[in-house]
Amino acid sequence: MRKTRILIPVFIAAVLAEAAMPAQAAMETYAANYGSASAPLVVADFGQTSFPISLALPQFNPSQGTLNDIVLTLSSTDIIGPEVFNETGSSQSYSGASANITVNVTGPYSLQTTTMLSAGPFSGTLNSGTYVHAGSASGVAAANTENVPSTDFGLYTGSGLVSINLSANAPIGTYGGSGPPGVFFGGFAESYGTVDVQYLYTAVPVPEPGTLCAGLAALGCCLLKLTRAAGWTQS
Repeated sequence: MRKTRILIPVFIAAVLAEAAMPAQAAMETYAANYGSASAPLVVADFGQTSFPISLALPQFNPSQGTLNDIVLTLSSTDIIGPEVFNETGSSQSYSGASANITVNVTGPYSLQTTTMLSAGPFSGTLNSGTYVHAGSASGVAAANTENVPSTDFGLYTGSGLVSINLSANAPIGTYGGSGPPGVFFGGFAESYGTVDVQYLYTAVPVPEPGTLCAGLAALGCCLLKLTRAAGWTQS
């Protein structure tokens, strides 16, 4: 009788251990966009800018397992072009409008994309007292990836959102064109893109339904045999 009682919990533990899946590496990825091809954000345009901005991404839920690494990826498409200003009192023609501009988009942990673009030459006519984007050129920057330091994992863990701050500038630019006195040339820069966050973690082991059912069936048979061997009867 005593040996039988000891064997029952031991067998139950063995069945449950067999039913549990081994810990597995897992990954989750979330993305947030800024701007779009039809509505890019202004980096620099006649003294105006849309940056800095903040994007919200889901945090990692610690109930899913043990977080091992966090990877941020920044992708951007940048647009530049020449601007023409007409400060005369009448409509004016211009030609050869061109721009060469470097666009930087920067995030946390040295996350940055850089694009060097050239646009032009363009020509046209401009009304008095106005300015115009004479033309444009665009380019896709090489995506940049950075690992989040483990000391900052707490910022990315929970059931809410984590904020990713982005800034942008166009610090280097040359502009040119031909027009009468009072017509001036400059440049503009815009950008749109995506920030991805990738969570790499070890998933919490969970029971495997098929193995668990088979194990419980075997447990039932074993218990029946053990009770009969011990002389137990059903009342």
